[in-house]
Amino acid sequence: MKKGSWIVNLLLYMILGIAIALQFRSTMYSKKEKTASDLSTERLIAQIEQEKKIQEDLKLQIEENNKKKEEYLRSYIASNDNSKLKDLWDNLNYAKLVAGLTDVQGPGIVIKLDDAKVRKTEDVSLLIIHDADIRIILNQLKKAGAQAISINGERIVATSEQLCAGPTIRINKEVYSVPYVIEAIGNPDDLYYSVMMSERVILMRKQGIQVTANRSNKVIIKKYSKDPTNQISRFEVIEQ
Repeated sequence: MKKGSWIVNLLLYMILGIAIALQFRSTMYSKKEKTASDLSTERLIAQIEQEKKIQEDLKLQIEENNKKKEEYLRSYIASNDNSKLKDLWDNLNYAKLVAGLTDVQGPGIVIKLDDAKVRKTEDVSLLIIHDADIRIILNQLKKAGAQAISINGERIVATSEQLCAGPTIRINKEVYSVPYVIEAIGNPDDLYYSVMMSERVILMRKQGIQVTANRSNKVIIKKYSKDPTNQISRFEVIEQ
C-alpha cells in the first residue's frame, strides 16, 4: 500500500471514530435527558395527586366544621324561647333549601347519557353529547317540575354552567367526561315522559347516542359544594 493511501485511510478511520464517539455521546445524553424528564413528570404527577388529597381532606374538615356549627346553632335556638330567632332560623333553612345548599331526597328519575359507538360518518359531532343536549334535557326536567337536579354529583343551581370543553363538559367549574348521570327529584312519570319524549332526545337516540332513564322512589341529591359567594361576586343589590 502506498504511503499516501495509508495516510488517507488512517484519516478516514479517525474521522469515522470521532463521528461514532460523538453519536454515542449524543445518544447517551438524549437518554439521560429523557430519563430526567420522565422523573420530573412523575414527580409532578405525584405532587398533583398529593395536592388533590390535601384539598379533599380540607373539604371534609370544612364540611365537618359546618355541621358542628349548625348543631351548635340548632341547640342554642332550641334552648332559648325566642320566636324571632326561631323564625330567622326557619327562614335561613328555607333559603338554603331553595338555593340548593342542602342535601335533599325524594322520588324522581335517573338519566344516563353516553356517546354513540364509533362508526363511519360524515359528521362525527353527531356521535357525541354536547352542552346544548345537556341544557335541553335540564330544561325539560324543569318544565316537568323538577325540584332538584344534579349532573355527575354536581348540584345544578341558578349560576351553574354547562359548557363543552373538547370531548368533556364543564359543570360548576369541574370537567367531566362521559358517561353523564343526571338525577332529578320530582314526579317520576312527569320527568320521564318530558325527557324521553322530547324531540332532541328522540333525535339523539336515532343517531346512536345512548340515553336511558329510570324512575326511582328515592333519589338523593347532594348540596351545591362550591363557595356560593364566588358565583354572585358581580351582583349588586338594588335597594327598594
